[in-house]
Amino acid sequence: MPLIVGVDIGGTFADFVAVDTRTGEIETLKVLTTPTAPGEDIAAGLKRLADGGLMLGEIERFVHGTTVGVNTIIQRRGARVALFTTAGFTDILELARLRMPNPYSLYCERPAPLVPREHVFPIAERMAATGETLLAPNEADIAAAVAKARTVGAEVVVVSFLHAWRAPRHERAVAAMIAKIAPEITVFCGAEVWPVIREYERTTTAVLNAYVQPRIDNYLRRVSGELEKAGVTAPLLLTTSIGGTMTAEAGRRDCVGMLLSGTASGVVGASLVAKATGLQSVLTLDIGGTSADVALLENGEPSFATGLSIGEFPLATTTVAVQSSGQGGGSIVWLDEQGVLQVGPVSAGSTPGPACFDRGGAAMTVTDAALITGILGHGVIGFGAITPKPELAELAARPIAEKLGIGVPELAEGVLRVAVSGMLIAIEQLLARAGVHASELTLMPFGGAGPMLGTLLAEAAGVQRMLVPATPGTLCALGAASAAIRRDTMRTVLLPLASENLGNIAQTLDELAAEAEAAIVGMVGAGQSAITRSADLRYKGQSFEITVPVGDLATPDALIATFHEAYERAFGHSDRETPVHVVNLRVSSARPAPDLRLSHAEGALHEARASGTTQLYSGGAWRQARLYDRKFLTPGATMSGPAIVIQDDTTLLITEGWRAEVDGFRNIRMEQI
Repeated sequence: MPLIVGVDIGGTFADFVAVDTRTGEIETLKVLTTPTAPGEDIAAGLKRLADGGLMLGEIERFVHGTTVGVNTIIQRRGARVALFTTAGFTDILELARLRMPNPYSLYCERPAPLVPREHVFPIAERMAATGETLLAPNEADIAAAVAKARTVGAEVVVVSFLHAWRAPRHERAVAAMIAKIAPEITVFCGAEVWPVIREYERTTTAVLNAYVQPRIDNYLRRVSGELEKAGVTAPLLLTTSIGGTMTAEAGRRDCVGMLLSGTASGVVGASLVAKATGLQSVLTLDIGGTSADVALLENGEPSFATGLSIGEFPLATTTVAVQSSGQGGGSIVWLDEQGVLQVGPVSAGSTPGPACFDRGGAAMTVTDAALITGILGHGVIGFGAITPKPELAELAARPIAEKLGIGVPELAEGVLRVAVSGMLIAIEQLLARAGVHASELTLMPFGGAGPMLGTLLAEAAGVQRMLVPATPGTLCALGAASAAIRRDTMRTVLLPLASENLGNIAQTLDELAAEAEAAIVGMVGAGQSAITRSADLRYKGQSFEITVPVGDLATPDALIATFHEAYERAFGHSDRETPVHVVNLRVSSARPAPDLRLSHAEGALHEARASGTTQLYSGGAWRQARLYDRKFLTPGATMSGPAIVIQDDTTLLITEGWRAEVDGFRNIRMEQI
């Protein structure tokens, strides 16, 4: 029985999906994460799968999405990094782009860089913008800088020089010198990590890569060891920030390529469901223990972007376009100095966890609020991992309720509304950037807490339709299992889009395609890959560009026309008289994703049979709500709110005014009436 296993490690739970490639049968599981002992959660999940009859030796593909990299940055628990940069440019991380994170805030502060100013060392070298050497680096200068880096305890050195995108030989020469002088220090070159123009973005992306590399390397080694002990012979694959996969060996150095791996996995899983059900315009909502992540699917496909922020820092690489907010199931409830109720961004995680988990947590969280209001409390959570205790949730909530002068149920409902308002900010930013109105979209909530808050968020955002996948709590793991092997390459060229430059452009695209395919072959061997070419174009004199697909290059006319059309769609106008310039060329090489077919069976419309009733606190009063067990809901079953649907991996709240129907894929489709 050939198996594909996808695993997603979140802030509270580790999610598992095992797919039988012959029958399409899917088995899911959740276990608590073990942040203090990385890899043990994977070992625990594999053991439970094996105890359930799964033959671990028959796993032919094991794909893992993780938040270890992004959490390292957010928590600032990464490596001690030194930066070697061109003399005269040692303030590059402090100066950045001279923009405040929030120009409308009177209290806004710029974040401290990951590399302190005293860990930045100037190197006497200079390269012209044309790639010509003006001053070559010398070994004595490098030896002095290495001695200083050792003095401050640097574990990793980033070498990032001016104009290295044009010719990286100075960076490579210095890296070789460092390896000779201090072989114990890991070295990354800016042009190796991100060979693109704009020195700040290139440098900060290389710094992010270096900052997380030791922890990611250690983590992947531990996970690989656990897989070996469990008898899993399939190579460890990692989901990437762009929604593909790469080998663990590649991920040990290309760390920025997997920073958003867990987030991207969820969007890939949502895309799989959207395509199967024929949904075109979808707003995905992934709520885990720490955060809420929203993204758009257009024609069922994810959107991509560059320049997204990881914590407080910009990431120049291309990623799945996701907007995040710091509200999740484990987000802690608190009062600010003015006595205003706040939710997040600090999370209780799995240890100690929400108060109701009875694992040592004393602070009230969103999960505790859901338990107090009656959304939760109708069974175990996370495949039996937790039996929530209402008395502990109320104990944690009471001090805050007393300070506010309200009852505990009123506080709990307010907590859910505040959490939703934080997520709504992320949604409004995403939709404004895309030029889309919420009423045009179908909301797809997933993650452990997504269905629990989905209708509340849909009502606040103005979304009138929802689709809750069959296994929403483990959809990220399903996305990991269904992701394709993919490698993306990129190079800055800075050329006018004119006939005389087409030969150079075509040659560069061919070189990038060969580089991407060589990386794929190095990861998984020879095979047939799909090659996609694109270009970052802008009008002459502009500072930023947009990406368009590259087709036939016999003449520049078709590509120029494509750019004008894309520009007009994005900004409502175009300037067809102004010359177009090529800034960057991009090539993606991908092997086909596994053919995972979701099982489908139609059923006649019928009213679902409730398993009972419960009390739900909503709108300032206790109301009766019907209870449904999802494993007994067959295609064609209909329900209306207020209702609660329980299942092993999540809980779905259907508020009053919504009607739901189970479709042939066992998704629950909902519409506001």
